[in-house]
Amino acid sequence: MKVLTKLIFVQVIKSSLFVLLALVALFAFFDLIGQSSKIGTTYSIYQAFMLTALVLPMRGYQVLPIAVMLGAIFTLSRLAATSQFTVMRVSGVSPWRFASMLMLPGILMVLFAFTIGEYVAPPAHRYSKEAKLDITGDSFSGKDLDSGIWVRDVVRNDKNEPTSIRFVNVSRLKPGEAAYNWKVYVFNPKGDMTSIVTAKEGRYSDSQGWILKDAKEEKFPLIPKDFKGTTDEKIEVSYFPELVWGKHLDGNIFGLLMVKPEYMSLQELYHYIEYLKSNGQTYKIFETAFWSKMFYPFAILVMLILAMPFAYQSARAGGMAIKIFCGIMIGILYYALNNIFAFISVLQSVPSFISALMPSVMMLMLASIAMWFVERRS
Repeated sequence: MKVLTKLIFVQVIKSSLFVLLALVALFAFFDLIGQSSKIGTTYSIYQAFMLTALVLPMRGYQVLPIAVMLGAIFTLSRLAATSQFTVMRVSGVSPWRFASMLMLPGILMVLFAFTIGEYVAPPAHRYSKEAKLDITGDSFSGKDLDSGIWVRDVVRNDKNEPTSIRFVNVSRLKPGEAAYNWKVYVFNPKGDMTSIVTAKEGRYSDSQGWILKDAKEEKFPLIPKDFKGTTDEKIEVSYFPELVWGKHLDGNIFGLLMVKPEYMSLQELYHYIEYLKSNGQTYKIFETAFWSKMFYPFAILVMLILAMPFAYQSARAGGMAIKIFCGIMIGILYYALNNIFAFISVLQSVPSFISALMPSVMMLMLASIAMWFVERRS
């Protein structure tokens, strides 16, 4: 059994990595084709290759489950075509034993997927965006919002009681450098506007927090809402060459707004969800992305189970091309279910944990039905 386990382990890993390499190379080719109009005008061919290379880890992470499934289908179909799988079954290898053999390369690929998805792909993808902005000289303008980027921030005291609520607006952003054209609307916990702060530029310092340059602060007098008379209270206007605004607002918050939830790491998603919760903002879409990313590597194990029925098909049941095509269709179905349940979770308030788990559960049910069918026929 050790020989069979080693054989399957080595062949599945080799085939999966080969398919992954082919898929990533295909994506790289299309990414380069998409940049062809900018090569030689906006940036050089070297910069185009660099930008393409930076997004490849994310591409590989996204297609890894289907690459493992196609690699397993290729391996198992070849074993069936050469009658090696028939010998394995005659030797007493049950479906459960066969599944346990497939789990060994599956666990290794799960760890590989987790490493890529958590520590390699997110920073590389974020750096690709920053590098592209740096090369083109552009700035991030807030996901097509004409008014720029908006962030809600709640300042709390030592007793965790809100002391002020600030709505921060910046029109442009250069990640890792500065945010421009600040407008900060400050309210007290009762909802009264207390001040407006404007600044041309703001940079984040690890020691001091946000430092606003050429800042102006307008402080409004607190007038009761039911007051109908006149008052001598005036608006106090102050000008500051540099205004140390502090660390209440997370220094990475604007950078996270550049990245789609599915491109963040689990750690980034967790911290951003906690930030949104503490500020009383909607976090459902990020919670859904968190759980989807949590379960995504384990989809590799489900895909390996889905590949098992192909080993029970004889060579006359269809050529390798047909089996690979069926595997691609199964992969497309899985991604479609993932997107459908993600939308259902956000729109219908389905628990994010359930919506992230359902695609894998449905694929596992499909694999069980397929295994029952081929076992019944054999």
